[in-house]
Amino acid sequence: MEEILAQLNRQRGRIMSATLIGGSLIGGSLIGLGVLLLFTSFSLGILIVLAGTGIILGINLTEKPKYIRAYKNQVVLAVLKEMFDDVELNIDAGFNQEWVEDAHFIPTGNRFFSDDQLSGSYRGCPFRRSDILTQQVTYTGKTTTVTTLFEGPWMVFEFPKSFGHYLLVREKEFLSNGKPGGWFSGLKTERIEMESEAFNEKFEVYAEDEHEAFYLLTPSFMEKLEQAEHELDGRMYYGFFGHEFHVAVDNRQNSFEPPVFTAIKPAQLEEIRTEAQLVCELIDLLHLAGRERGERPEL
Repeated sequence: MEEILAQLNRQRGRIMSATLIGGSLIGGSLIGLGVLLLFTSFSLGILIVLAGTGIILGINLTEKPKYIRAYKNQVVLAVLKEMFDDVELNIDAGFNQEWVEDAHFIPTGNRFFSDDQLSGSYRGCPFRRSDILTQQVTYTGKTTTVTTLFEGPWMVFEFPKSFGHYLLVREKEFLSNGKPGGWFSGLKTERIEMESEAFNEKFEVYAEDEHEAFYLLTPSFMEKLEQAEHELDGRMYYGFFGHEFHVAVDNRQNSFEPPVFTAIKPAQLEEIRTEAQLVCELIDLLHLAGRERGERPEL
């Protein structure tokens, strides 16, 4: 791993010196020269400003992605293989936008990104996860407003109980999203009040089948969800559908991104572990797998 870090740092150094820094200096100089020429030759000044801007954009669009790709495929993947079994990481793939929107699980807008799709297993519990970013972009005259609706990991786990109806458990928030999918989605859910007042104060539950909601959300499992809400940063979303248990965490973070302006240090490996540890914490906390030998427990 030390050799990999050294190699990537050399690559990062070349990018910084020969492209990002050098290109920015060249591009910046051209932009500065172009601004000065605007006072003597407007058209030439505009061309030089555009050329300088193009150099900076071109460098960042070509060289920086190469470095990020190498970092994820070599460093991030190596760390993940130490933590999980059957690991596969596809940095270009993510959850399908249509699938995400049809799930009516997290808030979605008119701009969507998803990448870093990871699959594997931990203590016998298979999982997959991907980073999701949804935004609402509005245009008012000359003003463009971008509002982030969700940013964070979406994780899918096998669940030891079977179920056949849609169930959403969502951490409460001021001006919440309301009924999943809205009133015209065709999703027939009702707001359910659980027997625990403490749980109802923190979460809202929408279910297609009230009896199944009480069957799945046992008092002990609701306590685990409350504990997760207390211990983990971000707004929590829990979904039971498709015979899978879904957890999305709106923590406003994009996982597994490398440093660009500082060297990669061994401490960076710990940061990767911390970001991936969320999967382990949820599996352990919610008892999605047995503590030993990967047995599947009865909840």
